[in-house]
Amino acid sequence: MVFDKSCPGSRAIREPRPENINCPDCGREVEIWTDELKATCLGCGSKVFRAQQASCIDWCPHAKECVGPEVYERLRPGIEEDVSAAGTPLDVLKREHERILENIGLLRAASLCLKLGTFTPDSPVWDKGIDHLTKVLDFFDKDVGLHFQREAEVLFPSLEKHFGMEKSPIRLLLEEHTQVGQWYDRLKDRLVELQGGGREPSEAVSAQVQEISSHIERLLREHIKKENESLLPLARSLLGEKELAEISSKWKSLGVPGGNRAKT
Repeated sequence: MVFDKSCPGSRAIREPRPENINCPDCGREVEIWTDELKATCLGCGSKVFRAQQASCIDWCPHAKECVGPEVYERLRPGIEEDVSAAGTPLDVLKREHERILENIGLLRAASLCLKLGTFTPDSPVWDKGIDHLTKVLDFFDKDVGLHFQREAEVLFPSLEKHFGMEKSPIRLLLEEHTQVGQWYDRLKDRLVELQGGGREPSEAVSAQVQEISSHIERLLREHIKKENESLLPLARSLLGEKELAEISSKWKSLGVPGGNRAKT
């Protein structure tokens, strides 16, 4: 592979360095290089993600040629994991959490492209930002919506049978579903404004996209951390094989990824 050595944006990829990230499940340090997005914890087998900063990988039309197809596919945001792999419904939810965290990179990329597009209106970066934002909203509308629906309509009611409403963390999690949905609607409105404005970059709307995206990222990271560290372990201890099988069966009636966003 041949890097463009004159490009400062690919320096971290040309000259990768290791970073130590604590595993969110067991606390063990996991080494992830800056030309990688994730690694597997040797202690518990969980996937650990490096905080992915938006870079030239996200918006440069020559990125794939510059860094090479292998590195490009490894680093580009929005890579989909196989959600059909074997496991319990709780394993499926955790894999979906991983996919959501990866797609946050695409949201960051959209914000960066729109910001850069206001400075360089004649470049293709602005259109790339619109494209990224469209894709991430489509992911939210379909995959995140179904994920929330699975939790709200099937998993949460199953758990509440065990610990009741008074001690239940479910109400807080449902409120967070609602908050994410509200910010999603605002982001969708901004996309309509951007598309309605034609190709003329709007600095004001771009700034709003950045603010909304920041709120969505913070909410989702905190929400997923609560579920991975508290809710899913609790569910594993409370739900038996029969209940997990019932959950899987009920999920099938909700459809497959690609359905409508859940109204929570």
